[in-house]
Amino acid sequence: MNNLYYLILGLELLIYLWAAWTSTLKNDNYFAISNRQIFEKSARNSGRASALLNAILLVYIGYWGLEQIYLSKERFDLFLVLANIIAINHLIHFFYISRNFKRQSLKIKFKQEKRGIFTYVCITAFPLFIWYFNRLNAPVYLLILLHLYNVSYVFVMALYSKITVNAKITIHNKFGMLVTTVAWLFMMFRVINELILSIE
Repeated sequence: MNNLYYLILGLELLIYLWAAWTSTLKNDNYFAISNRQIFEKSARNSGRASALLNAILLVYIGYWGLEQIYLSKERFDLFLVLANIIAINHLIHFFYISRNFKRQSLKIKFKQEKRGIFTYVCITAFPLFIWYFNRLNAPVYLLILLHLYNVSYVFVMALYSKITVNAKITIHNKFGMLVTTVAWLFMMFRVINELILSIE
């Protein structure tokens, strides 16, 4: 499982190197960006990686169900690792965003980004929550679902905002929205099944 940590760090390094390389391309190239846009492009692709990782976590829960995950140490450990790599990836994503804002002399509007900031905190704290509350009960179950709903909603809305701003990347973001939505519905199908079984 430790290989997953190296994999995500390697992915983020490739994301930065890709952005840096595209800044050297000629302006008529589709992928070309300016030197000032390196961290902007890194942040955008890092955010997509976070959305994909979140979708993988949703599918993992949808496949096994939270009850079965918490009953198996091996499944629970992988659940915790997935939460960890999402948190790590999103911290790197925040680093790219902060560097981009600094490079372009912009300021983060904290008052207008309350939900985004709250979600950042939740994503980074989620592994600690799972580790501390390592026994599943109704409140823990509910909080996990609320967290995953909020994160998925924020990712979908972030992808949607890119569509309205830049038509050039519409297909990528529509696909990301579709994947996240389908993964969330798949997870909820498992949740509903678990609830029906618990009632019976």
